[in-house]
Amino acid sequence: MGFPQVIAAFHAMHDMIGLPGNLLVIVVIILESRFHVMQYDVLLASLALSDFLLLILVNSFRSKSIAQEHWLYGQTMCYLNPFFVRYFYINTVLHLVTVSYNRYLAIVKSPLTYDGTITKTRVAFIALIWIIPVIPVSIGPFFLGWGKYTYNPELITCEQGWALDLQGSKIKIHESIIVAPIAIIVMPFLVILFLNVSVYKTASRQINAMVVQVCGPVDAEITQQQEMVSRRLRDRKAAVDVTIITAAFLVCFIPFWVTSICRLFFPGIDVPAEADLATTCIFFLSTICNPIIYSIRKREFRSAVKKMFRRIGVCQDSNENDIV
Repeated sequence: MGFPQVIAAFHAMHDMIGLPGNLLVIVVIILESRFHVMQYDVLLASLALSDFLLLILVNSFRSKSIAQEHWLYGQTMCYLNPFFVRYFYINTVLHLVTVSYNRYLAIVKSPLTYDGTITKTRVAFIALIWIIPVIPVSIGPFFLGWGKYTYNPELITCEQGWALDLQGSKIKIHESIIVAPIAIIVMPFLVILFLNVSVYKTASRQINAMVVQVCGPVDAEITQQQEMVSRRLRDRKAAVDVTIITAAFLVCFIPFWVTSICRLFFPGIDVPAEADLATTCIFFLSTICNPIIYSIRKREFRSAVKKMFRRIGVCQDSNENDIV
């Protein structure tokens, strides 16, 4: 078994874990009515749908082609493959920014007035997350001179051929190198970092203040204060969850981005095809991270999964308590 076949096996593993994992997240949130109320939970289901479609529309085609060491699905699908990669990357980043801002509104900016319940306006906003990425992804390669999609037999896939349209224009190449990372990586994740750090600090400060009050003299409001402390603990935990999800995505994406930038914009740097295939495989690893994180970090999700399995007779009732 050669290196491409090993990489293809890992891509197949992503499908085997990621497809049922993300589908489970979607089904659980759809079936459990308590997850229908808050925008935060609906956004997580939408993010799981994004990962699910990325595996179907991109990873499945690549795994079989890499195993055979040539593209099996024709020119049209070869063009669509990198289109979907770029689309779902932007889609995921928008989801992460929106989830972080949702927590920021609830805890930092408007803790007394914020209502995170689902409304028609918020449903329309989630729909925009799916519509907005189409614009830069579809227009850029074909109308703005950023390079067209071309087949690369060395990598057994199609990619955006930046160098084809930008040769002889070093200024444009360098501008692309500077602007693209800021636009698609640095700025969104700086925003996410700021929002989640603010949420964590605010929730921690509120928890400390409430604990002091709860530890004081017992009065009629002690139960309400304890409930507020519990709520802030959940808020802080939600902020940590979003940070972990974002960090996992970055860890998976950055190696792929570095090798792509070096190969496309710095022809003097010899990037082996094996390195590109490996980092692309790591990028798709991000599609299986979220279900694992939810299973470990979200007690409500674990309880809902057990409840769903009990409904269909897969597991028996249990009195065991989940560990937070």
